Amino acid sequence: MKKLTGEIMEFADSIVIALVAVMVVFTLFFRIYVVTGDSMQSTLDSGDRLLVSQLFYTPKQGDIVCFVAKNRNEKVLVKRVVATAGQTVDITDDFRVMIDGEILEEAYLDDGIYTSPKNFKFPYTVQEDEVFCLGDNRVNSADSRDLGPIETKYLLGRLVLRLFPRPGTVN
Repeated sequence: MKKLTGEIMEFADSIVIALVAVMVVFTLFFRIYVVTGDSMQSTLDSGDRLLVSQLFYTPKQGDIVCFVAKNRNEKVLVKRVVATAGQTVDITDDFRVMIDGEILEEAYLDDGIYTSPKNFKFPYTVQEDEVFCLGDNRVNSADSRDLGPIETKYLLGRLVLRLFPRPGTVN
């Protein structure tokens, strides 16, 4: 009987240690966010579960990031970084994104997707500690054209991989 009780206690200790380890990893290193809405279609769909990391993260052009939208009731949004500090963003007359005077190649956009300037005043030079983010579904996306540039302190991290329903990396 003592042997069985000892084994049960050992098993319970293992479970507690595993749960604490998972909590530490997901608190310090990774977070899981769920995509809501279709602003990133067809790259990401509403309901996709994303593994996001901020560990040693410096924003780069093309990264898909999660951030807290301060002027949207602190909702977590998922968008793509198109420009970082020092880069100048503009939108051409034919609705293409220009970065530092060159057309941004955006193979991830569906055919027929265009980038209207909305209410934002272009051209805009991204300041230190900011990024300029756009959704991949530009027709239906609340992004930096509405919210303005995103301060890096509100970035929650970069997409590492999609967990569900189609697991894997995302470009």
